[in-house]
Amino acid sequence: MTAIAEKIHLIERITHSDEITLRMLDKLIHCLIDDERRRLAPLDDNLKQFEQRYQMSTEDFQRRFNGGKLGDDQDFFEWDAIADMAARLKEKLAVAREADLA
Repeated sequence: MTAIAEKIHLIERITHSDEITLRMLDKLIHCLIDDERRRLAPLDDNLKQFEQRYQMSTEDFQRRFNGGKLGDDQDFFEWDAIADMAARLKEKLAVAREADLA
């Protein structure tokens, strides 16, 4: 049994009912979702700044940058890294939405 499974099992054994365990887990999940949203907000702000500065969407930028059509400007590497981080956070939030938690 993994450490996570052991801790969940312990919670189940300590609490008085499944309802309490589910409420605790729901609260934890919502805290995690809120944290991901807080982490995403400044990244989205940065992406908007790049989009305004270079007059193109992040999607268009990444297609062109990854295709070798924009050069090696430091801004482009930063933009690409921020876009990748934002995409990973959005994927996590999408998983939560699919599970009807976000």
